Amino acid sequence: MTTNGNITIAEALRQGVLTLSKNKTMETPRLDAEVLLCCVLKCERISLVINKDKIISQSEKDTFLSYIDRRSKNEPVSYITGTKEFMSLEFDVHPGILIPRPDTEILVEKIIEIYKNKSVSIVDLCTGSGAIAVSLAYYLKNSTVTAVDKYETCIDCAKKNAKKSGVYVEFLKADVLDDFELENVVDCIVSNPPYIESDVLPTLSSDVKNFEPEYALDGGNDGLIFYRKITEIALKSLNNGGILAYEIGYNQAQSVKGIIDSTNCFEKVEVIKDLSGLDRVILAEKR
Repeated sequence: MTTNGNITIAEALRQGVLTLSKNKTMETPRLDAEVLLCCVLKCERISLVINKDKIISQSEKDTFLSYIDRRSKNEPVSYITGTKEFMSLEFDVHPGILIPRPDTEILVEKIIEIYKNKSVSIVDLCTGSGAIAVSLAYYLKNSTVTAVDKYETCIDCAKKNAKKSGVYVEFLKADVLDDFELENVVDCIVSNPPYIESDVLPTLSSDVKNFEPEYALDGGNDGLIFYRKITEIALKSLNNGGILAYEIGYNQAQSVKGIIDSTNCFEKVEVIKDLSGLDRVILAEKR
């Protein structure tokens, strides 16, 4: 998707927005175009306004329009740029890695609030990009963080993100559903596991179901398979007074609470809502 002739930043944006707007499922065509152009020009969004009459090079133009073409086919912006901001840190992401969501910051912020200025050992199960583990290691300076994932591509990506943010995280390649046990007891187990019901996957938006990895989304027939297993792990591996912290689907609070309560080993179960007022995080303290 290229055209000849010099164009300004403003004209490039206009073309990009026009192309993206033709896809009726596109909710934020201008924002997406701005983010993609900033990626190409290696600048902040404010620069697009200040320098709107600046001519961009032919190679910049061609790259931008190729990015717009990819986005018009619903490829996520983060896969095109290769990055996603989370907790004010920049994370590398690529196909095969679940893109970190803003709602997950609520989970991370709550754990930071609980353990601020404390020495704490944390395990992040199903780490993916490492967004949770790396952010906790970054903001909790007295923490020791271990991140676990089944997939080599996730471990490799998370290691790069830890290095990028200048933190140390211990990584372990393991399948939490396959007789997994931690060697040591810890103060906090946190997870944003796959939690979408298998039969709901085909109904997801095309940018999710056609691009993001199914293994990072599919939580089994009822969406709860990982919560059951990780809660079992927490029974053996959490210190008394330790915190089990989950991200959950908007309609899963009672089900996940039921799994936790059925053990008779947890108290102070708390459900926290996201910015849209939907249930998003559940915390429980081991007796």
